[in-house]
Parts: sequence; structure tokens; C-alpha cells
Amino acid sequence: MTELSPEALAILSGAGAPPKRSGWIATAGTVAALTLVAAGGGWALGTMLGAKEAVPPVAEATPAPAAEPTPAETVQSAIVPLAPVTADISSPPGTQLRLGASLVMKAGSTADTALIAAQVQADTVVFARSLELAQVEGSRGLLHLREDLLERAKLRSADVEDILIDTLVVK
Repeated sequence: MTELSPEALAILSGAGAPPKRSGWIATAGTVAALTLVAAGGGWALGTMLGAKEAVPPVAEATPAPAAEPTPAETVQSAIVPLAPVTADISSPPGTQLRLGASLVMKAGSTADTALIAAQVQADTVVFARSLELAQVEGSRGLLHLREDLLERAKLRSADVEDILIDTLVVK
């Protein structure tokens, strides 16, 4: 082993070194400088990107004579409620689906709404039996279900504008 002299041991232990200065002053100065730089940069960016309020031009216009308001054309659609449909879906076994819906028929439709409602309800029962649970899960599943039911309803009558799903319960 190497033997060290007392002077070498004193140098290694730091006995003859000048005392260390405190580092908190340097740290505080650095933090303060960075804070000022960040604040200045934020102010500069804010003034460059800040929206200036535009003063609306004052136009000297003569008021137009008051025109008689015309009533808006209103479209009255008929809503035909369907009886709730309860059916066992194909997958998983033992799962039941209950669907409540309404048809939106065109205004002035001459079709027999009770007959169309019965036909659409029968189609809905057949369609519900072919469904799988994964097909009706989530918002996308509900959207696809609505589109499929609307397509089937429009096949029965061209007077059907839309279908509204009131309730959908899967047990």
C-alpha cells in the first residue's frame, strides 16, 4: 500500500483550501434573471399577438322603411309512435333488447300511418333478432342502428323522413 504523508492527507481532506462561498445567492440571482426574461418575453408576445379592438365605422344611413314581416313557412311533420319492441338478440344467448322508436312522416302524407307503423314495427322485430350485442354498443352502434332502421322504414314508405329512437335497453 502506498503511504501518504501528513501534508498529502491534509490536501485531500481540504484542510488548506479556502472556505466555500454560499451558492444560494448565485441560485437566487439566476432564478431572478430567468423570471425577468420570461416576463419580458410574455409581454412582448402578448403585444404582438394581442387583438386590437376595431372601432366600427359609423355609417350615415337613412333608416329603411319597416317592411311587413312575413310569417316563416312552417313544416309540420307527423310523429307516429311505434309500440316498444322486445326481442332476443342473436349473440350472446339469453340477451334481450327493448327498443322504443317513433317515425317522422312528411307533412301532408296521404299514406295510412297505422299500416306503415305496423309494418315498420314488424321489420324492427325481425331486424332486432339478427343483432349482436357488439353492434349496438356505444354511440357508433346507436348511430348505425338508427341508420339501419331508417333504411328499412324508407323501404316501406317514401313518406318516412326520419326515425327517432326513444329508448334502447339491453338486458
